[in-house]
Amino acid sequence: MPPRPRLRRELLHLATDLAAVAENPADVEHVFDLLSRSYATPAADTARACLRADPRIALLLAERYAPPWPELAELLALPSDTLGGRYGRWFGGAGLPPPPEPVLATGTAADDQWLHLRVRHTHDLWHVVSGCPPSVAGEVALNAVNVMQLRWPGGAMLLGADLLHRCLVGPGDHGPDLGLAAAFGLQLGHACEPLLAQRWEEGWERPLEEWRERLGIAVLLATSPFLALEATWGRAG
Repeated sequence: MPPRPRLRRELLHLATDLAAVAENPADVEHVFDLLSRSYATPAADTARACLRADPRIALLLAERYAPPWPELAELLALPSDTLGGRYGRWFGGAGLPPPPEPVLATGTAADDQWLHLRVRHTHDLWHVVSGCPPSVAGEVALNAVNVMQLRWPGGAMLLGADLLHRCLVGPGDHGPDLGLAAAFGLQLGHACEPLLAQRWEEGWERPLEEWRERLGIAVLLATSPFLALEATWGRAG
């Protein structure tokens, strides 16, 4: 049975985005367009249902957990080995913009809106906790984490495009090999406690290593392909 016209159009749009990301994984416009289009797929419905059913995530979902965040100056005043201090130096101190709001279909249920907004809002914190710098390879690793933790179809498609890029251009000369970054991210996502279930805002002053121990990833992070880059990003400033 041939695909329905609307589905065919969506598949063509997704194929265009995938081709652009496979050519250039840093093409942010096509990355976010692909993610937005993937949110309306049956696979995304299944992923959201699994997240809502996780009792650890459900606790935050029930209260629409979204406390205000400290100002950048407050974060930069914290020691560099804390969650807040590292976050402020990685992202605020570097002047990196936050990810854009997710584009959701009209009528998206309130629970699902919270899930998407919370994931997007805490995306950069996940970079910090996982030790995956805001670089092309770091995003590849975090795409793999998302595949394991969130089951987002868009994350899986991005990871496929990342690996296709690796096949097309080889390992590259800057940063960890994208294939190694993807493999590490899959391991990390499997081993880690649910990142979406964490009350990050109640632990800005907690040492980052303590967070990593709590999440069950401290030992694995000792083998990270990003150790040298994390030392540069995480302790700068």
